[in-house]
Amino acid sequence: MRGFRMTMEIDANGIVVAVYEGLFDASEWLRQRRAGFESRYRLADYDGRSMVVDMRRCRLPGQDWAYQFEEVARVLRERRPTAFRNAFIVGDHPDSDAGIALFGEYQKLFQNPGSEVRTFRSYEEGYAWALEGLRPPDAPAPTADSERRDDVGGRPGRRCD
Repeated sequence: MRGFRMTMEIDANGIVVAVYEGLFDASEWLRQRRAGFESRYRLADYDGRSMVVDMRRCRLPGQDWAYQFEEVARVLRERRPTAFRNAFIVGDHPDSDAGIALFGEYQKLFQNPGSEVRTFRSYEEGYAWALEGLRPPDAPAPTADSERRDDVGGRPGRRCD
């Protein structure tokens, strides 16, 4: 499998859209994020905006995923202090259930109580959910008392927290 690659942009609707390909690597993720996204956008441009992460062509590391996610959580605590919605698109590949469980761990590590994280098999469903949560960057963040329901593809019963 080839190395990790990502693209990341703010689309016309104001959603941060990231596409990950290859074997996920947190160090490479941070390098590409800095070079390709943070070099073009200020924190005020994206902080608090909903995000869609398309991981249909990305695979998670087999053994060190906890370390990888800890690194991602650390970076996001520093670089995305305002709560936001994050829709992960895992698709229909055979290990997507494992990805769903791992992203539940990611949510716990992220430690931003107002943020919402869901996994979806369909890009369209995930994008629609992220769009529903879009709010202006200067709007007040959701409180810790906000309702959180994390599930797969909008189906109840598959909570990730």
